[in-house]
This record gives sequence, C-alpha cells and structure tokens, in this order.
Amino acid sequence: MPSQYMLTMRTGPNPGRTFEINRSEMTIGRDINNDIVINDAEVSRHHARLIAQAGGYVIEDTGSTNGTFVNGERLIGPHLLRPGELILLGENVSLSFDVESFDPDATIASTPGVSSVPPVRQEPPREAYSYTPPPPPEPAYAPRPTPRPEYAAPVPPGPVEAYPLEEEERGINRTWIYAGCGCLVVLLCGLIGAGFIFDFLNLYCTPPFDALSGVLYTCP
Repeated sequence: MPSQYMLTMRTGPNPGRTFEINRSEMTIGRDINNDIVINDAEVSRHHARLIAQAGGYVIEDTGSTNGTFVNGERLIGPHLLRPGELILLGENVSLSFDVESFDPDATIASTPGVSSVPPVRQEPPREAYSYTPPPPPEPAYAPRPTPRPEYAAPVPPGPVEAYPLEEEERGINRTWIYAGCGCLVVLLCGLIGAGFIFDFLNLYCTPPFDALSGVLYTCP
C-alpha cells in the first residue's frame, strides 16, 4: 500500500499548513527558491533538506544559523525521520513529520493502525434521582445570653468652690485698706502743714486760737 509523506506546521507563521513531500530531494528555507518556503527570522535562507531513502526520508541541516532539531536534539548529521517526530527550525518554527497510507481503490486515505471513522462514545444512561439536602448541623453548645450592661448611679455634683469669690473679696478689702491708709497719710500731711503754717505765722495769740491760751500754751 503506497504511503504519502508530509510536513505539518505546528508553530510558526502559518500554523496548520501542510507541505507535501513528493520528490527525491527537497530543500527548506526562507529563500523563495526552496521547495518549502518558511518566512521566519529564525529560519536561514537555506536551512535544511529532505532526501528520500528506502523506507522514508532523511533530514539534514545545511549550515543554518539557528540549527535544526528533531525531538529537541540538534542535528549533527543526517537523521532518518519516523512518523510523528517533531522538527524544530530555530526557536519559532516546528513541523511534524506525518505519514499516511492510502488505498488507490478507496476514496479516503487512512493512517496505518488508525480507523478513519472515530468510534462513537456511548455514555451510560443516567439514573433519575432526587437530591435531598442534609439538615443543618446542630450547634455543639447553646449560645450564652448576652449580659445586660450595668449602669452606675449618677454622681451628684460636688460643691462649687468659693475660691474665686474669696479672691474678689480680698481684693475689695485691700482696696479699702489702701484707700484708708492714703486718707490718713493725706490727713497727717495736712496737719503737719497746718502746724507749720500756724507756727510760722505765730498765730498762737490770734483769735480764735487765743482761746487755747492757758490750756496748751500761754500768751504773753
């Protein structure tokens, strides 16, 4: 049964694109003269090539800058590709090597060991059931009542201090004392001044002061 080889782009500028391999030698690169052109900065102008051999294709790197990898290992020589292997060109482009077998008399190509029509998955019938939620769990302890706050009796206001009034009264008393002392000083000064004038003018025997003669002093 004949086989058909192809590369399918997994990551790169056109994910999902397929490239049919149908020649004895095919080149891969960024240059438009390649058989498989991949326009990516990580791909060299002439990156790799595929060579047909008995039983498949061999891939080899053609001196690329970023290297050619198969299943994560960098190529250091020719490598015979097996179906399902992943080819990495640089860091951005990955291609899977796929092989399909087909019958010329059939209309649908098939992969060896894989049925073209996937089996229908049958789900087991669902049983009708009703869901009853479980009762809420009972508390392990009864909630304790919240104690009512106790309010203290209002404190009666204390007696009003009389210090400001006493200070005011003291100030008034001091004012009267100062005023009395001032009056006494003025009176004393007046008496002293009157006595000085009385003596200076010699008014001892002049009426009406002569009436005091014989009591306080004697007139000549």
